[in-house]
Amino acid sequence: MARFTVQMRNGDQMEVTGRDGATLLKAMRKAGVEEVVAQCGGGCACATCHVYVTPPEGVALPPVGPAEARMLATSRYRTLSSRLSCQLKLEPGLEQMLVVIAPDDGGDF
Repeated sequence: MARFTVQMRNGDQMEVTGRDGATLLKAMRKAGVEEVVAQCGGGCACATCHVYVTPPEGVALPPVGPAEARMLATSRYRTLSSRLSCQLKLEPGLEQMLVVIAPDDGGDF
């Protein structure tokens, strides 16, 4: 199980726990985080589950894949820490990461 912090757009934070192998999106939805829209249902066909991820010190995230990179390119709020929560799977090394929900792009995807 991975435990991490999610920061909402208003700055409120909550602790979320998810099963190893589950996506960030699935863990956040199960915890009741409603700010992550995921219009495509987690199919990497939009960027409405865009988040900023800060992994624990000394831990590298898996690289962004080509499909994820294409979808992130549609967001005007993309940064170096941008990820699609539907594409990042939880694993033991990601314990204590910080996930910040990106600003809403307005759903124009």
